[in-house]
Amino acid sequence: MDMKLRWKKLRMSFRKIIKTTVTFLGCMLMACSLVSCKGVEITGKTEDVKGYTEAECRIVIGSERNRYQNAIGPEIWDLPVKNQHESTYGPYFVSKIKEFLQDIKTLNLLAARTGIIATSTEMDKIRTISNEFYDGLTPEDIAFMGNCTIDDVVHIYTEYFLACKTADYLISDADLEVSDAEVKVIKIQQIECSERAAAENVLELVNVEGANFAYYARQNSEDPEIERTLAKSEKSDAIYTTAFSLEEGQISGIIEEDGKYYIIKVIDAYDEEATLSRKRKLEIALKSKTFFEEYGEYKEQHIVRFRESFWDRIDLNEYSESKADNFFSLFDENIDF
Repeated sequence: MDMKLRWKKLRMSFRKIIKTTVTFLGCMLMACSLVSCKGVEITGKTEDVKGYTEAECRIVIGSERNRYQNAIGPEIWDLPVKNQHESTYGPYFVSKIKEFLQDIKTLNLLAARTGIIATSTEMDKIRTISNEFYDGLTPEDIAFMGNCTIDDVVHIYTEYFLACKTADYLISDADLEVSDAEVKVIKIQQIECSERAAAENVLELVNVEGANFAYYARQNSEDPEIERTLAKSEKSDAIYTTAFSLEEGQISGIIEEDGKYYIIKVIDAYDEEATLSRKRKLEIALKSKTFFEEYGEYKEQHIVRFRESFWDRIDLNEYSESKADNFFSLFDENIDF
């Protein structure tokens, strides 16, 4: 279940291309080779491929437009954007959708060249969610989505599925497991003093049998925030080094750091929930990095550009009664890898 959740988050991070410009994390350390992306030869050319139909593109545009508009309102499209070619969010949004679909097309080219297909079982699931999505559309939804048909929905869902399946393939051989020891999160209480003599006096008090460390911390610490959460490998200073060497319930000696003197007590040597959360985030980051390294190199050498004129005619203010916004949520709820 955890792997499914992590992969769904990875797919969602891939979809953030819609919101922000993706910065690829660099090429893999095999630049000397003429073969990349799991043995797919790099040819270095602009691909002569057709874009998706207007209806197929408008299905994605419409669902995502409605998702934003249903939550924020149509005024979002007039908000200014900075440091972009577009001056307002509406045209910027359309350009990001276009880039996103170009990436989907690029991943489908890679799928074709590596033999990745949708199985009959997978196609059954795709048809099921396609029917559910299409059956839920109102006449206004269908009109805004380019008078789309069920075949349009099936095709764009299939393309998106193959893109996700290809992304999964690109990271399949990578060692992305993170151990708890690498990301362990602990909780401590600390006492901060400016003078060593004061710290020595407090250290005697807290080491008396039965002493309440938190009480003396509240009474003597110059920093009123006496509880801290520390994550392994986050820092390597004296406080972190000492904290992760202690067992639960242990009290440190005096730690000198940046001209201050500290005494710490570990109150939770393994915060399970926080450790799991940090582990998931790091694994997602590693998967994203691996994916963009593999895919980024292929994309640079296999350029896909949509030149259809309808992109210039898209008006996000049309068909304001259209509300369908579940294209991606239906996929995430029903498709697993």
